[in-house]
Amino acid sequence: MTLKELAATALRGTARADVPLPPHTPLGEALARLQAETPEATLLARAALSGLHARAGAVMEKAETPPPTTLPPAGKPLPAPLWPLLRQLLNGPAFESALHDLSAREWTLSAAQVLQLYASRPTLATGLWPLLDERGKAVLNAHPLHKAWEKAEAQAQWEARLDALREAREADAGAGAAQTLELWKETDADGRRDLLDMVKQNILPEDLPLLQHAEKDRSAEVRRRARMLQGHLPGPLQDELLALLPQAVQVQQNKISFKPFDLPEALGKVKTGAYDDSDLHRLLGALPFELIRKTLGVQGPALATAAQKKNWALGQYIHQLAREYTRRLVAKRDLRQPQAGEVPATTTPEQVVEWLKSIQEKGQRDPATLDLLAQSLDPATEIAMPEPLPLVLPRPQGSHHPPAAWQENQQHLHAERQAEAEAAWRSLTGILRLRREWARILEEMT
Repeated sequence: MTLKELAATALRGTARADVPLPPHTPLGEALARLQAETPEATLLARAALSGLHARAGAVMEKAETPPPTTLPPAGKPLPAPLWPLLRQLLNGPAFESALHDLSAREWTLSAAQVLQLYASRPTLATGLWPLLDERGKAVLNAHPLHKAWEKAEAQAQWEARLDALREAREADAGAGAAQTLELWKETDADGRRDLLDMVKQNILPEDLPLLQHAEKDRSAEVRRRARMLQGHLPGPLQDELLALLPQAVQVQQNKISFKPFDLPEALGKVKTGAYDDSDLHRLLGALPFELIRKTLGVQGPALATAAQKKNWALGQYIHQLAREYTRRLVAKRDLRQPQAGEVPATTTPEQVVEWLKSIQEKGQRDPATLDLLAQSLDPATEIAMPEPLPLVLPRPQGSHHPPAAWQENQQHLHAERQAEAEAAWRSLTGILRLRREWARILEEMT
């Protein structure tokens, strides 16, 4: 039994070939004593012993150790006093600004420092990798952090390319549509889905060649979406679908019902057994939602509610179409409603006092508002701890007195709101203190 015979058995598999019998030699007797629970283990053990026996007595070759890898020298390291502060700023709103300060002064982080920060916040890969010195990049070249940064960097470049394409489509529809088609031909499946999303947001008549080309895509989802998007363009297909819509969705006395209809061949065949694909899915998705509302004379919520009674997935799909329609309206009108608790870019101490007072009155602390205040407020600002507000209970009317349990509950809520306001004050002043210390050390370093 030789190593070649053992290898041949391993290639055929022990289920098809028996393990070769050991020869009647001293080596064979040693091999015969090697018995394991499975034929595979027996085969492996005998191969190992045969290999050692074949090697026995041979002259050992001189081992050659590869030379040690020469790492680049350390870069311009972050000053030691700033490292503890950077770790304290890690989970706060001022961390991004601190990283910008490092980049502006060309300070670098070591591999160990970056790993500590990355372990606490894995989403920081894009911001941390560029701050590594050359030695750190050589050490972490095979680390998942590097792959995460490459992936994020590629996504950022792709988003920038899409933004440039949107601008080109707005400036010149014909040239922009041609560029979209060229990019479609060279990108992958995920990129083609992103391009379809972009086209749907602002579809142009010049996009028809792209949609016709997409009908031949390998992905069934892409083919389906491309066919449906053709109905969003004025033309014979849209006219046919608008004529078919009242037949499929009937509205009588504010009652919406769905009737059977024949789906046009241009929209393809519905996938059998798919919960999120039906004739109604394709018909409603192949028309602009504004035209659906005008043709049927119904609002989106009413249509979605009626569809949900027929098919839950169809109702959710119409809800999604209605939300997308609303978002497009907001984008076109460039509306921006002020959010609750929003603060301007420059904040005054009086606004902070009002914010703390609102917490005392309502007991709600918005983390986003805290972050905005901590970033926009001058670090040198001194904010006093909020004084407790007086507890005001409603006056009794006549002989009616509030129950004692209710009064006790109001006192408990009042104390909770005061504690919440004091916690918000401590968080805000703590961030301002770190910012002051950071600015002081930066000034000393210059």
